[in-house]
Amino acid sequence: MRKNIKKIFNRQGYVIIKGALNFNHDLKPVLQDMEFVTNRLIHKFVNKKNKSKILKLNLTNKYFYLSKINIPNLDQYFNIRLPQNKINKDSDFFATQSIWNLLKNKKILDNLTKILGPEISSHPSQNSRIKQPEKNVSSKNLNDGLLGRTPWHQDAGVLNKKGQRGTDLVTCWIPFTNTKKINGSMLAVKESHKLGLVNHDKGSKGQVEIKYKNVLNKMEIIPLEANIGDIILLNRHLIHCSGPNNSKNFRISLDFRYNKTGQPSGREPLPSFVVKSKNEKKIKIKNFKQWISLWEKAKNKCIARKYTFKYPLPTFRSTKRDLVKLV
Repeated sequence: MRKNIKKIFNRQGYVIIKGALNFNHDLKPVLQDMEFVTNRLIHKFVNKKNKSKILKLNLTNKYFYLSKINIPNLDQYFNIRLPQNKINKDSDFFATQSIWNLLKNKKILDNLTKILGPEISSHPSQNSRIKQPEKNVSSKNLNDGLLGRTPWHQDAGVLNKKGQRGTDLVTCWIPFTNTKKINGSMLAVKESHKLGLVNHDKGSKGQVEIKYKNVLNKMEIIPLEANIGDIILLNRHLIHCSGPNNSKNFRISLDFRYNKTGQPSGREPLPSFVVKSKNEKKIKIKNFKQWISLWEKAKNKCIARKYTFKYPLPTFRSTKRDLVKLV
C-alpha cells in the first residue's frame, strides 16, 4: 500500500498509514512531557491537602481534576501553537523536545515525500487536542475543536487568501489513543476534496465551519478510525470534522501540517521552515533551540498587533462556492 500512497491520497482525499510510528520511541515522550506539565500545574494550583493524592493519578485523571478547578485557559498549556488572540509576552505553548522530534520524524517525512515531493516545509498551523468524554465537557466548550467536537471544515479554509490559493497543504493527524467513532474519530465526506475549496463562515460559537453544512446530511460520511502508531494524511480540501467522544476515556491527538517549500503558508508571520530537502543547505532550522527561538521571535511580532492569526471569513464574498450550490 505504501507504494501507492499518492494514488490513494488523490482518489480518497486521505490515506491511513498503519503502524507508521513506534509508541515507545515516537509517541510516549510526548505523553511524558504532557504529564510533566500536569505535575507543574498541580504544584501551582492544587492545595497542599490534595496535592500528593492528585500527583499519584495517571495523566488523564490528573488532567480531569485540573479541568474542574477553573484554571484559566487550561488547554493552552497543552497546545502546540500560540493562542489566537490576547497574546502577550507571557503567552505559553506546549513546545518540547519531543514535539520537535515528532515534527521532524523521518517516517512521517518519508511518507509525505510521496505526496508533496522532496522539498517540504513545516506549516505553522498545528494543534494538540486532549478531549475528555463529552459528558464532562462544559456547554461553552462543546464545539471547541481542541476540547470538544470539531465542526465540519476544510483545512485550506482556515488560511489567508494567499494560503487558500497557493499552498499544497497536507495535514498529518497523529493519534495517541486508539481512535474509533465512539470516542470521537474524524469523520470525512467521501471524495469531497474533489469539490475544491467551499465557502466557510463563523459557526454559532465563533468557530470556523462550512456554510450550509446541513447539505452534508445527504452525503456519504466515512469514519477515519486509527490506532496508536497510525498516521492519517489529509488533503487540504477534504471536508471533515470530529464527532463527540461518547466513550468513558480520553481521546488525545496531535496534528501537524506541511506544504511544498516556497509556497505561502497563509499564516504569516508565523514560522514556516524547511524540514526536508535534496539540498541540506536549505535546512536552516536543525535543532530544538533554533525552533523555539523562531517561535519566540514570531510571538514578539504578534504581540504588537495583538493577535496571532485571523480567519478570512467568509471564505468567499460571493455565493458561487457555497456548498449548497456545488452538490
